[in-house]
Amino acid sequence: MEITRIEWTEELKTSHAGLDNQHKELLAMLNELGEAIQQGQGAATMKRIFACALSYADWHFRYEEELAAKYQCPIAERNLREHEAFRQLIAKFEQEYKAARTAELAGQGSSDTLEALAVTFHKQLVDWTFNHIAVVDKQIGEYVSAVTADKAKAVTAC
Repeated sequence: MEITRIEWTEELKTSHAGLDNQHKELLAMLNELGEAIQQGQGAATMKRIFACALSYADWHFRYEEELAAKYQCPIAERNLREHEAFRQLIAKFEQEYKAARTAELAGQGSSDTLEALAVTFHKQLVDWTFNHIAVVDKQIGEYVSAVTADKAKAVTAC
């Protein structure tokens, strides 16, 4: 199975170093899953990624949401909805994993089913991540940078 390694690109830069550094951690998690899939270990890694992704969501989304609220970012509500969609995506795949694993243990499924699920999970996580960062998070980062730059200009203009 050929999974392309996800690289940090200009398209993903948000103009906010804190957001960018945290996003790079998510890309590392996606690459870890992709590498495991290539080695036939996608199912086992996917199970661990569920917890890692939810932990990441807890601290990163809180940081991002607080940042958007602090600077009254106009896209803050959309950001909240997309964060909830991420959590639902993880929950959906975790349920599908458990069902497929139960079927496998009962002799009604195979490890191929779980590996295929890992591929689908990876693809959907990558799609969500790129769409969210390149659109919503980019707007938040640029908005916050513009507001803080305006405040800095006002202070230095005195």
